[in-house]
Amino acid sequence: MSFSRRQFIQLSAGAALSAGLLPGAARAASVANGDTPLPVPPLIESRRGQPLFLTLMRSHWSFLGDSNKVPVWGVNGLYLGPTVRVYNGDDVKLIYSNRLNEPVAMTVSGLQVPGALMGGAPRMMSAGADWAPVLPIRQNAATCWYHASTPNRMAPHVYNGLAGMWLIEDEVSKQLPLPRHYGVDDFPLIIQDKRLDNFGTPTYDPPQDGGFLGDVLLVNGVQNPFVEVSRGWVRLRLLNASNARRYQMVLSDNRPFTVIASDQGFLPAPVAVQQLSLAPGERREVLIDMSQGDEVSITAGTAAGIMDRLRGLFEPSSILTNTLVLTLRPTGLLPLVTDNLPMRLLADQILDGMATRTREFRIGDGMAGINGAQWDMNRIDTTVQQGTFERWILRADRPQAMHIQGAMFLIKSVNGAQPMGEDRGWKDTVWVDGEVELLVSFPQSSSDHFPFVYYSQTLELADLGTAGQLLVQPTA
Repeated sequence: MSFSRRQFIQLSAGAALSAGLLPGAARAASVANGDTPLPVPPLIESRRGQPLFLTLMRSHWSFLGDSNKVPVWGVNGLYLGPTVRVYNGDDVKLIYSNRLNEPVAMTVSGLQVPGALMGGAPRMMSAGADWAPVLPIRQNAATCWYHASTPNRMAPHVYNGLAGMWLIEDEVSKQLPLPRHYGVDDFPLIIQDKRLDNFGTPTYDPPQDGGFLGDVLLVNGVQNPFVEVSRGWVRLRLLNASNARRYQMVLSDNRPFTVIASDQGFLPAPVAVQQLSLAPGERREVLIDMSQGDEVSITAGTAAGIMDRLRGLFEPSSILTNTLVLTLRPTGLLPLVTDNLPMRLLADQILDGMATRTREFRIGDGMAGINGAQWDMNRIDTTVQQGTFERWILRADRPQAMHIQGAMFLIKSVNGAQPMGEDRGWKDTVWVDGEVELLVSFPQSSSDHFPFVYYSQTLELADLGTAGQLLVQPTA
């Protein structure tokens, strides 16, 4: 957020100025931490073959938590979109309708479907057009997300608001004694950073080099949210939908996060951590124990100091002015889940095969691209066999996250060391700072016309060509 001089005087002089003398945007910026109720996106579910409608459209939203609504993009009339919940075994008819005035492509990151159903460039919807795939849901419970994947325009389209959560449930997730009452003890948290002008309108001016970093932290489209919860376990489904920023989160009283799931579903067992990283495109599910009845806040780093804010008067800042993710306020409500946390979430998994070959990928630093080549819709970069495992070594001089469509992987090492406990489940997105070794599985097939794409989650770099196309040849 770029501060007006009047706002800066308020920041430095504190109570010396009456809030009544300040413009609305400044008053909203001065609201005490945790004073905006957390918006919970509405839930839409697949039921008995009824289609799910996702309409991409213009809307209005207040990022400042007041009545001042500004133009945004979103889905079904909201900023961002509803949470979609589907079930393993379903065949889900999805109807995307593009009511924006430019072409858009959509995808569901984390969904394991054939390449022809993945969306992206081959499924571009022109203005006014629809796309209606039938998606076979054949995978374990997981927290995924749907979002724009428009070639060369993914970064501004996601920034504008074309994103939402996509939840998959299965028999395991329904039987485990975990919080799963949506919006009561199970909450989606979509974390983004933006730059807002003095009227609270998002501005997007991508840098010449690297990815966009804003100075305002938003969760489900608002700053400094709070939510009232019962005195028991609370489940948070975290999604980093930022264009480039990675978050390091802690709880204000140093109690641990209990991590239960990663991108592709449950970890083998819960993992307690004091600090939790969340890279762009990455998802994590955590439990927080609220049984002691004390309010607690999740923060992501240290907020900008007064000198950083002063510099922000004269040039765009990439230092967050607020770092509060969420404040949890316990009430007198009885918890819905009273069982002890399960010691195991999944049975021990034994891999069916060993890596058939090793591939190395160098992610561009000075120039966008992978292994020296920029994305080309007419070129297949990597060809693999469905049902096999491969060893992929990713190297990046500029730290960034990478996502692989149509695949899932285990992290074998990070710069030669074992991965952290919370990173030992199946994933589809990984932070690369140096060298990461993956064991990659290819459960779905793709084709020349509908390939999968692997790309940088620094979305500006992906738009510039840090992406490759993956052909998974079907098993005979």
